[in-house]
Amino acid sequence: MKWYFVIPWYGIRIPGGAEAECSGTVTHLREAGIEAEVLTTTIQDFMSDWTENAYEPGTYVEEGVPVHRFAVQKTYQDIFGHINDRLLRKEKIRPIEETYFFQEMLRSDDLLEFIRLDKGPNIFIFIPYLFSTTVYGAALHPERSLLLPCLHDEPYATLSHVKQVFERCAGVLYNVEEEKELANRLYCLDPDRQRVVGIGLDTSVKGDADRFRDTYGIHGPFILYVGRKDKGKNTPLLIQYFHRFSQTYDGDLKLVLVGNGKVAIPDTLQSHVIDLGFIPVQDKIDAYKAATILCQPSLNESFSIVIMEAWLQETPVLVHADCPVTHGHCIRSNGGLYFENYPEFEETLILLLRDKSLRKQLAIAGRRYVLKNYQWKVIIDRYKQAIHDFFGEV
Repeated sequence: MKWYFVIPWYGIRIPGGAEAECSGTVTHLREAGIEAEVLTTTIQDFMSDWTENAYEPGTYVEEGVPVHRFAVQKTYQDIFGHINDRLLRKEKIRPIEETYFFQEMLRSDDLLEFIRLDKGPNIFIFIPYLFSTTVYGAALHPERSLLLPCLHDEPYATLSHVKQVFERCAGVLYNVEEEKELANRLYCLDPDRQRVVGIGLDTSVKGDADRFRDTYGIHGPFILYVGRKDKGKNTPLLIQYFHRFSQTYDGDLKLVLVGNGKVAIPDTLQSHVIDLGFIPVQDKIDAYKAATILCQPSLNESFSIVIMEAWLQETPVLVHADCPVTHGHCIRSNGGLYFENYPEFEETLILLLRDKSLRKQLAIAGRRYVLKNYQWKVIIDRYKQAIHDFFGEV
């Protein structure tokens, strides 16, 4: 029995939560003797043109993983973009518009045909929930399909097409308990076909703080942000809060940004913010080790690999209290603090900056939490158990 992971785009080096989760999980399942493969399109990544075939269709072996890439067809991106903008504004759309949303998002007839023609007993694991590859692919063999949704509390999650996928699949696999709770508020799900499996992490990686500081010339205390720099990740709020904080804080403190995208930085803040953009993986690990605090302000996370990576390098984290997932991680681990508004941001930040022993205590607790729950052996065992529970075999 093969385990096919179905994802809109795939690449071992694509930065992103679902993409990194997929590649890491498939790789470690194969190392554990599971015949796991990837079904994806010829689209390069999330940021590229979803109608463009960046790769030649065919089967490749990438970092030891069989990857089947299928061509995409042209879609009406203007129609998709118009409806998407309305959803982002939380406007109600008609059923026909919802259909157009998924039809014109991205389209790979060959990928869907491959799934349709499969006679079993192979299973299909669709990640993440939102895209046409999941909505249409999971409908072909729902009795052999699992959903790895990376679910967020967002307008897309309320669409009827999405509801049908959740309620018809053979099982749903979650990254954290809060994601499961959200799904059960939104959909009518059988408790027996849901499992929290989590995301595996390489817990052996080691950062070098001095190497990072020497490489980038950053020698004082700094807050680190890692991730896409856009509204969806709440990066503008972090800039706004840090701007206010820097105007009253009596000390040398920088905000270091790592990741793709752009965010507006006020002229008066230019000397306090260092935007490194996309940097090599080891440099990112070194940055965690060198940082005084990692701040993750996002409101919509289904796991948040970055706070786990920070904890592994024994760096405390500061998260937004309105994000159930990151807030939940901090509560369970006792590895970080959280804020709901600017006064709380200021108060917690001052506390962390002034109290080195508190930072150390939180960081050690966070690392212990990651080692207990998210080492790859633990995750792979959970996957095997879930598949056995759902299908009676591995």
